[in-house]
Amino acid sequence: MSARIFLFSVVFLALFAAAFAQPQPGSGVKQETRTAANEAYQNENWPDAIKYFGEIIKLEPKNGGAHYRQGVSFLNVKNNADALRVLQIAYTISPNPIYAFAVARAHARLNNRAKVYEVLESTLPMGGIQGSQLEAEADFKDLRSDPRFVEVVKKCDIAANPCKQAPEFRQFDFWIGEWLPKNAQGVTVGTSSIQLILGSCVIFENWNTPISSGKSFSNYDLRDGKWHQTWVDDKGTLTHYTGGMVDGKMVLDSERVVNGKKTIARMTFSKLENGDVRQHGENSTDDGKTWTTSFDFTYVRKK
Repeated sequence: MSARIFLFSVVFLALFAAAFAQPQPGSGVKQETRTAANEAYQNENWPDAIKYFGEIIKLEPKNGGAHYRQGVSFLNVKNNADALRVLQIAYTISPNPIYAFAVARAHARLNNRAKVYEVLESTLPMGGIQGSQLEAEADFKDLRSDPRFVEVVKKCDIAANPCKQAPEFRQFDFWIGEWLPKNAQGVTVGTSSIQLILGSCVIFENWNTPISSGKSFSNYDLRDGKWHQTWVDDKGTLTHYTGGMVDGKMVLDSERVVNGKKTIARMTFSKLENGDVRQHGENSTDDGKTWTTSFDFTYVRKK
């Protein structure tokens, strides 16, 4: 994992955790105390952060965010026992993967491997934790060679990135690549870059020719069990397709009204024996009884 990605993950975790803070209006905590606590935390002045968040916790015992930040501050001064105590309270108040991550760190420092795995596995129904985040954490360094840790990391990563493992999301992967699309006459008509993005959930198309350019997003929707594609281009076209796998081919349909008549536009993507992909476009104005070819491209991989 690059330094940039790791830094982004750390910042994201901090922002996400802050969302679980639960200040209680009328508790008696002064705004100056909250400000001092948060400034100390952000400036990594851990002793002051421990002090000020402790004052907040006395008046707001159900403030999960205050417990979490005090617990992290205890970790940073290597007071691991107090860190575990406070972080467990935060996790009880507001169960979420961010607090669980910190609790697991405290258990790791106290050499309680069984508890590390138990806490990490408790995040699976909540969406898990990125495997890269677990592997990069220094507190888990001594666990990396443990088969149980490897297994837990895999489970957490699958929970955090469900599209990587669900077989339905991989049905259209044969279209991914860098292509030189050719028409039915064998003439190259442009270029097409098909990428897998957003946690392996979305297939992103970049289509370019001398006369037009367009982009599409294709993804599988678990709610209806169908594939969906949204196409936009530089001519102002917006088209939504829906479909799925039929006899090993990806078939996507779109319905629209043309000159007062319903028209079905169909695209069929077929993986050819040599690894190329055929994209066959057809139209029907009689509810699919007859079809007329609108385009017929063969995607040839760039050498």
